[in-house]
Amino acid sequence: MKKKLSLIILLCIGIGAPAQAGAEAADLGGGIRKEALFAEKETETDGENTKISEIAGRILEHATEQAQEYQEMKDEAQKAEVQKRAMEIKKETDQIRRKAKAKAARQKEEKRMALRNKVVDFALQFEGNPYVYGGTSLTKGADCSGFVMSVFKEFGYSLPRVAGAQYEASRKKDISQIETGDLVFYGSGAISHVALYIGDGKIIHASTSASGIKISDYDYERPAGVGTYLK
Repeated sequence: MKKKLSLIILLCIGIGAPAQAGAEAADLGGGIRKEALFAEKETETDGENTKISEIAGRILEHATEQAQEYQEMKDEAQKAEVQKRAMEIKKETDQIRRKAKAKAARQKEEKRMALRNKVVDFALQFEGNPYVYGGTSLTKGADCSGFVMSVFKEFGYSLPRVAGAQYEASRKKDISQIETGDLVFYGSGAISHVALYIGDGKIIHASTSASGIKISDYDYERPAGVGTYLK
């Protein structure tokens, strides 16, 4: 009985030992497989992370390029806008300058013509006064050159006494350029008469003792020349 019991115990021990060893081996194998699967998952995860990093890097690089292109386009647009505004300012400035220049020229011309008209208006008030040979008085009598000399003296001009000298001292003009306030000279061979052009083809002059200071057509006699002392 004791022998049987001992045999059974030994058998149990013998059976138990391999079973335990198998169990331990099974546990060890399972652990190895788990570690292998975890390592494989980690490898897959690392691979996915690497791919994600690469994609993110490409997106960032593309975004950077787009941002740079946008900034360049913005800079070009701003540059173009500045150039456009500069051209507009230049155009506005040129226009203002042209207007100012035109205004100054117009004012200068108005002033120039105003003086010429004043000379004529002053001379016209003596129409009908007597002609006196050698005279220089606008009221008591004057000859042609005395009349012209006295009219211009009123405005600060010192003209020679006789018609020929007045013509020589004047600034010559073509008949087509004649203006109010110019002097028209007459004579055949030598200057013998002078008149003041008053516009519209008319002159005022100390004509003769019979007619005195009067208005005539500028071409009542063929002009020998035109001269001026006015601007």
